[in-house]
Amino acid sequence: MRRRLVRTTMVATAGVLALATAACTSAATDVSTPVATDGTTAGAATPTPTSTTAKAPLVVGAVFDHSTLDPTRQFDRSGALLTHSLYETLTTLDPDDPTKVVPGMAEYTLSPEGRWLTLRLRKGLVFSDGTPVTTDDVIFTLERAKGLSGPAASIIGTVSTTKVDDRTFTLSSTGSNFALPAILANPAFGILNSTAVKANGGTIGPGDTAGGYLSQHSAGSGPYVIESVRGSSEVRLKANPLWTGPKPAFPEVIVRNLDAKRQLTALRTGALDVALDLSPNQAEGVDAGPQTSSVTITTMRSSSLVYLALARDKALNAWTANADFDEAVRRGLDREALARTAEGSMPAAGLIPAGIVGALEDLAPAPTPPATDGTGGTGTPNPTTSPPAPSSTAPSSTGTPATPSAAMTTGANGIPTPVVTLPIVPARDLTAAKAALRRSGYRGQPIPLSYAADLPIQGIPTTALASAVRSQLAEVGIKVQLNPAPAAEALAAYRSGRSAFSLWSWSPDYPDPENYLAFAPGELVGSRAGWARGTDQVMDDLTDAARSSVGDNRAGAYAAWQLAMNERSPFVPLLQPATRFASGDRVTAVPGNPVWTLDLARIR
Repeated sequence: MRRRLVRTTMVATAGVLALATAACTSAATDVSTPVATDGTTAGAATPTPTSTTAKAPLVVGAVFDHSTLDPTRQFDRSGALLTHSLYETLTTLDPDDPTKVVPGMAEYTLSPEGRWLTLRLRKGLVFSDGTPVTTDDVIFTLERAKGLSGPAASIIGTVSTTKVDDRTFTLSSTGSNFALPAILANPAFGILNSTAVKANGGTIGPGDTAGGYLSQHSAGSGPYVIESVRGSSEVRLKANPLWTGPKPAFPEVIVRNLDAKRQLTALRTGALDVALDLSPNQAEGVDAGPQTSSVTITTMRSSSLVYLALARDKALNAWTANADFDEAVRRGLDREALARTAEGSMPAAGLIPAGIVGALEDLAPAPTPPATDGTGGTGTPNPTTSPPAPSSTAPSSTGTPATPSAAMTTGANGIPTPVVTLPIVPARDLTAAKAALRRSGYRGQPIPLSYAADLPIQGIPTTALASAVRSQLAEVGIKVQLNPAPAAEALAAYRSGRSAFSLWSWSPDYPDPENYLAFAPGELVGSRAGWARGTDQVMDDLTDAARSSVGDNRAGAYAAWQLAMNERSPFVPLLQPATRFASGDRVTAVPGNPVWTLDLARIR
C-alpha cells in the first residue's frame, strides 16, 4: 500500500508544529485531548501522560557532525540536538517564539545597563542520579566552559560568576551584555553535575579529561539520559525518571547517523519516524516507491545563513586576498537565482537572517503596492505583484555598488537609523564584476572552492550549491574548481584558517544579533578568514557600536554594521534556507528550534 503524503508548510522561525492531519497507529499519541504548548493537558496543573499504551522507541535520522557528547565541547547541529535533551540550561527559548528568551532552570533579572544578571534556581532541581542542583554546579559549569578552548569559551567571554547562596548567583560583564540570557540557553551551557564530572576527570582548565566520560554517560538533569552510544552510528536515550518537567511522549529515543538517501529509504519503510536531512527534491518525491503509512513534510523558515568566505591571507591564495577580486565575486553572484536552487530558501540581504533583530529584510520599507486596476494608484494591495526597484538602486553599468544604502536618518525618539533602500538583496551586476576582475589582474587561475561534501545544509546538498556558485562566477570570468572533502576534514581546515575560498553555513548559537559579530575582524569567524582587528578601522568602530548598542538603538546599529560588511568583509551572504522535517504517522507535533534543531522530548 502506498503511503499518502501530507504536507504542512509554515513560514516561521520555529516552534511546535501540530500535524493534525497525520494518521496514527495504535502506538501513536492520543490526540483526542487538547495538549498545551508546555506539554501538559490543557487545563491541568500537572503533566499528563499522552498514552497508556507502551510505545516503541522514537527513531530519528540525522547526519552526525558531532565528535563528542560533552555538552561544553560540542558545538555542532547533532551535538546540540542530543545534549539539549540531556542537560537543562539556566535559560531557554520560548517554544512558540524561539526569538524570545524565557527562564529555564532559573528565574533571572537583567540590570538596565546590561552588566549584571541575577539568577535564582528553581526549587527541587535534581540531576539524573538524584544529586540536588546547586549554585556550585552552575559555577563549575561556566568556569569549565571558559577554561576549555573552543566556541563556548568564545561566546561566554569574560563573564564572572558570584555565589550568593545555594540557589542564587550573579553573572557580571565588563560592559553591556544584553545577549547573555540568550547565550545561556545554548546547550553548550547545559548545567553539569560537578561531583560526577570531577570524579571522572573534570576540572577547570586545559587539564580536563571528562570528555570521554560525558560522551558515554549523562551528568545532567534533562528529560533524557544516555542509554548507549554505538560509535558514530547511533545514540540511544531513555527517559530520566527524576525529570520534573513535562513527561516525554516517547520513553526511548534512537538517533541514527544516516545520510539523506538512507533517511528517505528508512522513512518509506516505516523504520524511521523523523528525518532531518531530506533535500527539497527528496521531500517532493517522498511518496514515490513502496510505502506503508503516511508521511508529513513540514517546512519552516530557518535562521541559518549560507555564505562564502574568502581568506585575506595572501599565503593561502593571492586572489582571495585581493580586494578587487573579492568585489568581482560579490557583484558576480545572483542570490535570487541561488535561492531558487533550493525550494523554500530566500536570498540573504546580509549576515543576520530575517527574524532576528537587525535583519535588513525586517528593517526595509514595505513597497507601495499597485492598485488592483493596474494603474499604479493606491487601491487594494495586490500580493502577487511587486513594484520595480527605484532607479537609483538599479544595477549600474559603471560599476557603482548596487547594495542597500548605508545613509543614516533620525527616527523615532531621535534614534539614528540606517536608510535601507530597495533592492534589499544586493543585485547582481556583471558589468561591475568584470571590471573589478580586470582591476585585480586575475588571469584565469583555478580557485579551489572548499566545502563539506557529506554535510547537507538544511537538507540541501552542498555540491549543488557549490556547483551553482561555480557556474555564476564562470560568467564573470572566474574559474572555480570544486574542492569537496569529508565534513571532519573540511571543518578542521576551515576552523584552523587553512581554507582560502569556502562555502559554509552558520546557524545561530543564540537568537541575538550579537552572535553575528563573530564575523567581524578579529572575532571567531573573522579570524578564520585571516581578517584581523585593526586592519579595517571602519569595521572595528561599527562592530564596537553594535556591541554596545542598547534597546531601540540595536536594530539600527546592527543594520549599519551589515551594510558595511556587505562591502568590506571577506564574507558573501548567499541565502537563508528553509528547514524541513519529514515525519511518519506516529508523530503529530514537530518542535523545531533554530539552535538545537528539534526538541526530542517535546515530539508528540
